[in-house]
Amino acid sequence: MRRFGAARPALSPGSRRHAWCLHGDVAEYRRCLAEFSAEGLEDGLRVAYVCSDGAEAAREDLADLSGRDRLLAAGALHVLSARDAYGTGGPVDPERVVAFFAAATEQALADGFGGLAVSADATKLVGTPAAQDAFARYEFLVDRYMASHPLWALCGYGLELGNDTVTEFALLHAPGPPNEAPARMFGCADGAIGLAGQFDPGGVAALGRVLPRLRTADGVTLVVDMADVEYLDHRLLLMLDGYARRSRVAVSLRSAPPFASASTPACPAAGRCATAAPATATPAAR
Repeated sequence: MRRFGAARPALSPGSRRHAWCLHGDVAEYRRCLAEFSAEGLEDGLRVAYVCSDGAEAAREDLADLSGRDRLLAAGALHVLSARDAYGTGGPVDPERVVAFFAAATEQALADGFGGLAVSADATKLVGTPAAQDAFARYEFLVDRYMASHPLWALCGYGLELGNDTVTEFALLHAPGPPNEAPARMFGCADGAIGLAGQFDPGGVAALGRVLPRLRTADGVTLVVDMADVEYLDHRLLLMLDGYARRSRVAVSLRSAPPFASASTPACPAAGRCATAAPATATPAAR
């Protein structure tokens, strides 16, 4: 079973590369890793692989990438320490991890690349509920950063995490093949939460579990952009209303479908998430 959300079709303006690979073994993840890395290189990005087991283990994981040694020598391929990226253990510090990858993206641009494509297997980073809370917030915050910066990411998740955990993290990544993880939540550059795809009862339930982890509202109005929602079950509106009441925050629906706006008069129905230009081959086109 494999889900890889970095499909090859050309990027449209504003689209982002936040992919995921659900894998059952190391070989399956390595195939995802090689494909994602090759696409990033083809589009002029520096590729970085975050590894916790040292340089030799990283080289082995990257064995399927054509020209691996040449790319390492040229600086087009970097191996990053998991300790440096994610800390020394326990739940990650979401803001610190985003800052780490933002700095790596800026360095790639300074070195003449069009941006950064970074990959890591996150399975060991989400082994406890507290770790899942922290990593879910990181995934959302880095997605918000990617909305306006040339950063791509591939996150690996092992099947052993279980269906609920996998479904929740799938929600935070770009969709894979058709009919897999059809619902999507992402960070908008203006701070809103964007929803896309089809929110059936299963997608609504996953969103209800993930949303409290993001700590996005902080006592102010939480804007939920629905411009890219293709289908929604009425339970989505009920879930958002319940979240607003429990969190004591106002939730404003943006670009909501007519029936949602009619049932929630205080929610504006106009406006969209800010979009970002796709990563290009030269840093001048940031």
